[in-house]
Amino acid sequence: MIQTACIHFSGDKPCRFRRLCDGCSHFEPFEKATKVLVIKCRAQGDVLRTTALLPGLKRRYPESFISWLVDEESVDLLDNNPHIARVHPFNLDGVLPIQAQAYDVLISLDKEPGLISLASMVHAGRKFGFGMNAHGNLEVFNPGAGYALRLGIDDDLKFRKNQKTYQEIVAEAAEIDYRGDEYVFDLRDEHRRGAQAFFKKNGISPGSPNIGLNTGAGAKFETKQWPEQHYLRLIRDLRTKLKANVFLLGGKRETGLNRRLADGSRAKVFDTGNDNSLLEFAGLVSMLDLVVTSDTLGMHIAIALKKKVVALFGPTCPQEIDLYGRGVKLFQGAGCSPCYKQTCPDPVCMKGITPERVFEEIQKLI
Repeated sequence: MIQTACIHFSGDKPCRFRRLCDGCSHFEPFEKATKVLVIKCRAQGDVLRTTALLPGLKRRYPESFISWLVDEESVDLLDNNPHIARVHPFNLDGVLPIQAQAYDVLISLDKEPGLISLASMVHAGRKFGFGMNAHGNLEVFNPGAGYALRLGIDDDLKFRKNQKTYQEIVAEAAEIDYRGDEYVFDLRDEHRRGAQAFFKKNGISPGSPNIGLNTGAGAKFETKQWPEQHYLRLIRDLRTKLKANVFLLGGKRETGLNRRLADGSRAKVFDTGNDNSLLEFAGLVSMLDLVVTSDTLGMHIAIALKKKVVALFGPTCPQEIDLYGRGVKLFQGAGCSPCYKQTCPDPVCMKGITPERVFEEIQKLI
């Protein structure tokens, strides 16, 4: 007899145990599992740091079967996660199965209209986080999500009064016991091997600190960009004073910037390339001792891989970021920041973080 109610059943191919159902000792009926759906699609860095909820979810629901709906660009961040049974990409093929199922628990953490309307339509016994009311506006499913709601509409609370990290905020919204749990991100050996090959090909000497400069600011906030001349001065000090191996990290948007940094620096640097996949990028970060970065996905990947981090903040709130005791957050605190503006004619908040100050913090951490 085929056991379609087994949590390991896939239907279109053998299960991971490659056993037929009759007499299988691995049979686990869905009836014994708490079916949990997490809706957290945006943005990639937020998806990664939301994985810190998973240990608490497992403590609360030990026999849980966790599914996660996420934007297609972020699927790789979750695909090898030991706590997640199913990853649904946010497309038609991913959403339709969710609507056909019934869940015990829904945790909805995005605020966009399409996602909160979906959350309101999902069949679930208990719902936490955000949904849509009859007027088409955002509402909370539970009192615990009230603080996260206020944080989005009250600039004074978000910019000046709030001292909670993002993880504390979403754990409160989900009514999950948060114990300082870290991101859950398991990088496959194949992506680490690619980075190891890069080190071997370039003859990178052991014994020297390996320091990555994640030079980008992301597509949304140009205001997060640290000045090019600051990077050049920092590279000079890292090479001459620390004898460090310096690695330029970035994506396609940083192709020109990283080329100029490599050409403009008298000291040798290693450009890791700008066409790496998300997990190939993570593999390179896994080889480093420390990463200098603004508030971007690269910062979250470094945190997830338990690297030392010097994080540079200007337009966004440093208090929402937890470095777990392995780094420092530099925030100039200009009178206009944080502002969450995407562009600025004179981003004094980032200019004011000097290379000398960054180098001093690196020295303390290495």
